[in-house]
Amino acid sequence: MIQYDPHAEFQVVRRGIEKKWIEQVLSTPEETEHRGDKTSLLACFPERGKMLRVVVRRDNPKYVITAYFDRRKPCV
Repeated sequence: MIQYDPHAEFQVVRRGIEKKWIEQVLSTPEETEHRGDKTSLLACFPERGKMLRVVVRRDNPKYVITAYFDRRKPCV
C-alpha cells in the first residue's frame, strides 16, 4: 500500500499530479537515482514533455515524500 507524506499530499494536489501517475512511476520507473536516505524514481510523460520524479524513502519505497515534473529532465 502506498503511503503519502502530508507534504506529498499537498504538493500532488497543488501540482495537478494524478495518483495513478505516481503508481505508474513506482511500478515501472525508467530511471532511478539514490541520494542519502531518499530514492527518486522517474518516468517520462510525453504529454507534459518532462519526467515525473517521485521521491520515496530508501528504506520504504512505498512511502512517497513528494512528486513533481522535473523541468531539468525533459523526455528524450
